[in-house]
Amino acid sequence: MTASSAAEAVVIKSDPFLLEIIRNYLRNTCREMGVAMMRTSYSPMFNEALDFSCVLFDSDLEMIAQANFCPAHIGATVHWIPAAIKEIGAENLNPGDIIFTNDPYRAGAHLPEFLCIKPFFHKGEIKAYSANIAHMTDIGGMVPAAFGDHQNTFQEGIRFPPLKLYEGDTEKSDIFRIMISNVRTPKSSYGDMKAMIGSLYLADRRLEEIIEHYGLETFQQCCKDSLDVSETLMRQQIAKWPNGEYLAEGIMEDDGVVPGKQWAIRATLVVRDDEIIVDYTGSDPAEKGPGNQSFGCTASASYNGILQMVEGDIPYNGGCYRPLTIIAPPGTMVNAVYPSSTVAGNSDTHPTSVDVVLRAFAQFSDRSSAADGGTCGCIGFGGIDAKAGGAFAHLHLEGVGWGGREDADGNDALFVKNGNCANTPVEVAETRYPLINMEYALDVNGCGHGKHRGGYGTRRVFRFIGDEVEVSAHTNRHIVRPWGLKGGLEGSNTQIKFRRNGERNWQGAREMFGTVSPGKFSNLVMYPGDEMLFITPCGGGYGDPLERDPDLVRQDVFEDDLMSLDTAREVYGVVLDPATRTVDESATRVERETRCSGAEADLTRG
Repeated sequence: MTASSAAEAVVIKSDPFLLEIIRNYLRNTCREMGVAMMRTSYSPMFNEALDFSCVLFDSDLEMIAQANFCPAHIGATVHWIPAAIKEIGAENLNPGDIIFTNDPYRAGAHLPEFLCIKPFFHKGEIKAYSANIAHMTDIGGMVPAAFGDHQNTFQEGIRFPPLKLYEGDTEKSDIFRIMISNVRTPKSSYGDMKAMIGSLYLADRRLEEIIEHYGLETFQQCCKDSLDVSETLMRQQIAKWPNGEYLAEGIMEDDGVVPGKQWAIRATLVVRDDEIIVDYTGSDPAEKGPGNQSFGCTASASYNGILQMVEGDIPYNGGCYRPLTIIAPPGTMVNAVYPSSTVAGNSDTHPTSVDVVLRAFAQFSDRSSAADGGTCGCIGFGGIDAKAGGAFAHLHLEGVGWGGREDADGNDALFVKNGNCANTPVEVAETRYPLINMEYALDVNGCGHGKHRGGYGTRRVFRFIGDEVEVSAHTNRHIVRPWGLKGGLEGSNTQIKFRRNGERNWQGAREMFGTVSPGKFSNLVMYPGDEMLFITPCGGGYGDPLERDPDLVRQDVFEDDLMSLDTAREVYGVVLDPATRTVDESATRVERETRCSGAEADLTRG
């Protein structure tokens, strides 16, 4: 079907004003579900990081509404929720039932993501489903807070197939008891689960209210029309892009298990009239370590990259996904099969997968961007806190620099593209856990230079004050840097280093603890007064640095203290007068002309 035929085929029966009213009502219901989860939850992953997503599906198992939560979750729901319902059987559901699962091999994201689904009954029949996905801080397993150098799913934690968590509005206490008996933080885990469940009951009330107000037939017709409108708009957008096959690749520097081995994600973006295929055939076999993606994760990363390239306002729902097909061969690192570890795929591989899709788009579009820092900064802290009276587990997330783009510099200290998450505020972390933040600032020692430079990452120093604190991590970009585009330079690297109490020099994990990887390791023991340095990378640059507006370079040097006078001249060809804090325009012109002449001469000789 071509774009024009798709546009002609859709027939909207709803009043367009009423269609928008109901569409926005459903989207706001998803937002309200999220607010309820945030306010009633226990862990910082919920009430500070907001690492959850809420959606609504129709009775045909298509998404009818989403709010602006984590893209990594929302894209996975397109496959995960239908798979879970079909496995249980809609005919086996009754009012007050809630389905629960965290299985990544059933189109899920990764083991820490818990999915809850509640069928909405109206006059004895299922008319919709409400659902949420949320990241549980601890799921048992070999490391506190889930992220380390796992080699299979058994080391990750407890795994549940789709099952009924509630029946007839009654909690199945045995399942909860199994769950909380297998985690380090039972109180927080139980409280967070109840926050998820409470938001589903809120959605039930909102769905009943809208149907009572407008009637079931009107509600269902508006949902159908909203899906069709989004599909039509998406097809029209795709039809504006040139047909073709665009190959791109991204490299994962290591897996934490096999020394010195890199792993490649290869994607072919196929634009065919008003449809898109993202084909990952040719990607490397599954890692030995935890950086593999499930199919749900890979599909979500692909949708994420595609939807970032969309121009104009398309209502995001299941209709957007109808023209999109994902091919991810089983057994590869983009569709790992049981029992391969996938715990880090949805967190630290996902950003590179998104950037691979954007790299393919960059071959025909100026809307793409250079690569971002490419790591969620997943650092897990755990142990026994005598002050708190028991075990603790805390997952630290960190912002990175985003890549430069055609019309702007990259954002500073922003979470990677797979989530809208925030880090835990210093005051909250220090109140709840045995650590102190000694430093927290932008790291200005590296930059992806370009016409539009990459954003800056962060520098943080933790000091540990507990008896013993176990540190685990899954981070990327220690070796492979974020790539630039259109002549922009690469970004910087991640750094994790340690020093014992009283020492002056920092050491990496390899040097101090003998780990395989500089950024993927489990249960390194720190003692009171020991410190950890954590630096996240800046994004890649976009465009030739010699084309950067000299006044922007002046601002970077004199107003924002982001680079030196030497960098301004050596990299950007901009000569600044420190006395007047201005651009020496004539000297800058000569400097840049000399650089360009030299580059042309080099090309001629080549």
